[in-house]
Amino acid sequence: MSSLPKQAPVSLFLLLIVLLVACQGPNGAEGARLTGFLTTATVDMAPESGGRLLTVTVAEGDAVTAGQVLARLDDTLLQLEIAQAEAAVAEAEARLALVRAGARPVDRDVAAAQVAYARAALAAAEVALADAERLRDRPQQADLAVAVAESALAEAEARARAARLVAQAADHKAEMWGVLAADLAKGVDIPLPGGGTQHLSWPDKAAYAQQQWNLSSQEAWAAWQESAAADAAVAQARTALVEARRQRAAAQEATDRVVAAQNARDEAAARLEQAEKAYEALVAGPSPEQMAAAEAAVVQAQAAVAALKAQRERFVLKAPVDGIVIALYRRAGEVIGPRQRLLTVSQPNALELTVYAPAWLLPTLQPGQQLPVEVEAIGNRRFPAEVLRIADRPEFTLRQAQNVAERGETTYAVTLRLLEADPLLRPGMPAVVVMDDR
Repeated sequence: MSSLPKQAPVSLFLLLIVLLVACQGPNGAEGARLTGFLTTATVDMAPESGGRLLTVTVAEGDAVTAGQVLARLDDTLLQLEIAQAEAAVAEAEARLALVRAGARPVDRDVAAAQVAYARAALAAAEVALADAERLRDRPQQADLAVAVAESALAEAEARARAARLVAQAADHKAEMWGVLAADLAKGVDIPLPGGGTQHLSWPDKAAYAQQQWNLSSQEAWAAWQESAAADAAVAQARTALVEARRQRAAAQEATDRVVAAQNARDEAAARLEQAEKAYEALVAGPSPEQMAAAEAAVVQAQAAVAALKAQRERFVLKAPVDGIVIALYRRAGEVIGPRQRLLTVSQPNALELTVYAPAWLLPTLQPGQQLPVEVEAIGNRRFPAEVLRIADRPEFTLRQAQNVAERGETTYAVTLRLLEADPLLRPGMPAVVVMDDR
């Protein structure tokens, strides 16, 4: 007895469905009329990325248009990544430009100098090998080798002192031109007899002085390079003298010295070969493989920038449709998760209708199908509507269906959208989906 009141409303609703489709049974759909109420379509909006809401530009009740910015998320870290990626693009482009330009004259000069140095080193190594062989064969030559080494050291020290003096003089010259260039660039103020001053400048002379300062600075740098080379020669000469004295003191190691000299000669020959190959590569220019690799690096860096910039759209939420904000769930300063609902927009001009179709009617319905909708409140006018979706599960049943007739009473929710806007249509109006005009 107590279960009857709970089931009575359901029974009445099913009875209403049966009455609505009374003109048609399970064997056809003609004459079926499904009733529901017009509602406005709503769209839930959520950002693709999560983070802190920097701004929310709308409030509940505001009208929005498609494409309007509704909210922005903090993208500071992404902007830093974009800046780093753009710097990588600039670096890759600079490398590509260097590869395309080929070797500069100064690079070729340096490579040629390295080849000349390697040849001289090989010649010195061959001389050292010959000396070691002579010392091995004639130990009395050890004293002569020491004398030669002492003379070479004295000569190297004299050259080093001279190179240092030249470098210091070059520094003084560069300093002089620098002061002169600065003074000429500033000009001079001359007091006038009647009061005031007149500024005099000599731009041509200032430019010449600046040029001379640049040249003298380069000359000073080169002079100090020569001085450093001379100091290195002194250190080498001292090492050679120590070695000559050691060889004289240990004549029994003559054979070992020959082997060491042979190894040094072989190493010098290998360095010469490497230097010659490097020089030839500079003269020949970049290979197709090198060019392709540099171009690929630029393309890869540019693609990384484009990918990061594309992600900026994920931090901006835009309205996909025209409508009115009916609910706002977050405020500026709050943190929101990815795809977490931020607001809901209602579309007053996009009306929907949800009706409940019996199971036997489902074979005649499918998404995308157009059906007429009749609205009694405005003179039974009919409007075309499109089936948006059909529920996968029944909306309700009286009880577990035991036979075919009871299974036919099972209903499914069917949602349609009106394809035409009319100022007379209002949400809440009852409407009927007519199946006999398909």
